[in-house]
Amino acid sequence: MKNCLVRITAFLSILSMCLSVLPAQRVMAASANVSFFAKEEPAEAGSELTVTLEITSDTVIGDFEAYFTYNPELMEYVDGPACITGGDGYLKVSDIDAASSAGKRNYVMTFRALKHGVCKFQISGVPMVYAYENGNSMSVMSEPYSLVIEAPVSASDNALLSTLRVSPGNLTPAFLPEITEYEVSVGNDVERMVVSAVPQDMAASVSVTGNSALTEGENHINITVTAENGTVKTYHILAVRSAKDENITPEVTGTPQETDENKALYLSVSSEGKELLCGSFRYQLSDNAEGLEIPQEYQADVLLVDGHQVPVYMKSKDADSCLMILINAQGERGLYRLDRKEYTVQRYSPEIITVTDTSDIDRQVRELMLQTEEYEKKKNRMSLLCGAMGVVIALLAVFCIRLFIRSRGFGEEDF
Repeated sequence: MKNCLVRITAFLSILSMCLSVLPAQRVMAASANVSFFAKEEPAEAGSELTVTLEITSDTVIGDFEAYFTYNPELMEYVDGPACITGGDGYLKVSDIDAASSAGKRNYVMTFRALKHGVCKFQISGVPMVYAYENGNSMSVMSEPYSLVIEAPVSASDNALLSTLRVSPGNLTPAFLPEITEYEVSVGNDVERMVVSAVPQDMAASVSVTGNSALTEGENHINITVTAENGTVKTYHILAVRSAKDENITPEVTGTPQETDENKALYLSVSSEGKELLCGSFRYQLSDNAEGLEIPQEYQADVLLVDGHQVPVYMKSKDADSCLMILINAQGERGLYRLDRKEYTVQRYSPEIITVTDTSDIDRQVRELMLQTEEYEKKKNRMSLLCGAMGVVIALLAVFCIRLFIRSRGFGEEDF
């Protein structure tokens, strides 16, 4: 009899321990992982490709809500499932009343690669993945994805300059497209250098850094040329600004005369006022805007170059750039952008400014975050309650055993 009671006691103790653990397991949230991938990697600029948003979980997947971003300058959203809406770098997935998916679900979208670069896809805010069986939200991990976009095979790799000039001063050695290292010396009164850099291939882009806020001594000016296919070449100018001589007082003898070094814009206009010269490039001037779309914020004006009035379009008199109608060597008429600081002429590409109202999106994201926090609090309280219930059950089991023993007429000395 003694052995029988010992076995009953041990069985009830084990049972109470199991009961205290099981409820805590039920309130534990299932987990899910959200990620992106593309089969066509690396992608080619100008081509269409599919990008897949994938959810994997250790339980059956139900509804799904999330927002994700990408670079609209590199990728254009073309098509996808009906539950995906948005564009211009911001998409929403709202798959409500979705059919169950055991362990995995994919959302396949079509994008168009626009140009060379690395486009990053990543979840914005808190994604919500719900278990199909009970509707509970899962704990979610998300991973950003970087898609490499290569330039098309036909893209030019020419990253050379056809013209490189500075003002004031002269480059040493004289400019040659293949030479990338130069020096120039300027006086102490020079705080900014004007750099004129024209690429051999007009499909290439040029950027200049380090040519302003010059300090006494050595300054480094970099001219970066990016070819159509992404090839990059950097020209370096070591600009040496002389120290200030405190003993010399400059004398003003008259109005400074215009010289070749400070002549406006490094541009020139033919004597007839019909041709514009920029480095080794020659354009025909035109005031015929027929068939061209002039941006609304630009107004017709004139710019004085070499004593000739050149028709232009400006946002304001002190704007850093203006638009011109030019005819290139191939006879193509179009809008060109004249940079009045860098003194370069390039084809004009319309500025696309997208304003997205994200107030409603932010509100929904905050609501989802609050729901997630409330769920975590409830889960923690339930875990504590279940643990307490387990202890109470164990004490009740011991109490019942003692009552049973006494009802049978056994004394504690029998054990």
